[in-house]
Amino acid sequence: MEANLRSILEEGIKAIMPDCNVMELSWAFSKLYDEITLFNPAYGLVNAQGQELVVKHLLDCLAPAPIIRAETSSFGSINAADLGSGAGLPGLVLAAAFPEWNLSLVERMGRRAGFLRNTCAVMGLSKNVQVVQKDLSEVQNKYNVITFRAFRQFKDIVFDLDRIVEPNGKVFAYKSSDENIEEELRCLDEHLPGAFKAKTVQYDVPFSSSKRQLLILHKQGETA
Repeated sequence: MEANLRSILEEGIKAIMPDCNVMELSWAFSKLYDEITLFNPAYGLVNAQGQELVVKHLLDCLAPAPIIRAETSSFGSINAADLGSGAGLPGLVLAAAFPEWNLSLVERMGRRAGFLRNTCAVMGLSKNVQVVQKDLSEVQNKYNVITFRAFRQFKDIVFDLDRIVEPNGKVFAYKSSDENIEEELRCLDEHLPGAFKAKTVQYDVPFSSSKRQLLILHKQGETA
């Protein structure tokens, strides 16, 4: 990673998580940046490079981390899954930010799953991150935290989400469009009325003016 991009990355990390070890996180994120940059031409991981990759992807994935931490503060331990991980966004970013998580990266495409395994090793995350090379429909484990970004429409995954999220678990979906969020909430109400309690929280990304939102779904606890 070029020095000017490293400076933007470090300043962004400090703005988002002022109490973290900025040097440690920036090292991990620079490794992710380098791996994406290396494999992107062959694998088509993201449509971005340089500063756009740093801001619109790495910092965007990290930006809601304080919200996610607050929303999961009552959880004794976190067994999380990132769906459709692709380039490791947001999965590998969150894994570096939250090393106490046990995180599964769910990716059905073989080459991208291989990319994730290699990048986990490069970032030093292999102890707390596993790559699950399966389609979401094939995943059998249950998790108390689910994350995804630029994944499939809710109408295609709503029943699988309900199936793999533990009671009182939470889903964190990175979003931008109000219309898209409204459509997905209508889908939830239509197919699984009362299964999830939903709210939307806006978050800011350093060096970006784009509207970004985190859709948070709280799976309601089972009744006796």
